[in-house]
Amino acid sequence: MSIFGLILTVILGLEADFVQTKSSAMFSEPQVATGHMTYRAPDFMQWEYRTPQPVVWMIDGNQSNVNPQIQKLLRMIMSSVAGGSQDDPNLQREAKRLFRSVNVTMDESGEVAQRVELIEKNGDTTLIEFSHVVTQ
Repeated sequence: MSIFGLILTVILGLEADFVQTKSSAMFSEPQVATGHMTYRAPDFMQWEYRTPQPVVWMIDGNQSNVNPQIQKLLRMIMSSVAGGSQDDPNLQREAKRLFRSVNVTMDESGEVAQRVELIEKNGDTTLIEFSHVVTQ
């Protein structure tokens, strides 16, 4: 399953809290961040880090407050959440370019990701665990 297959059904909105843990040879201990994500169809995505330092990444239509790489990642997630194809070659190519592997664990309904583990080409890992998920 693609990282961008976070939602398997077409939804109008989704909100969730997350804990993101980054492990890297550059850090003596894993780096932990917490936050909240919001998606609203058709083209609004907000990824809000609350700790350790508040930062908000957002796309709203053609407007964005993030660099092109982050914007591309958020747009790919939005495309998938909005019902985009899991077999979209552009999504698959971008995921393969960025990551060695992506492991997604779905919730009991099979519709929403509970956790996503991203393994980068250099071996660094990022684990994102979602909680308090609300779909609309």
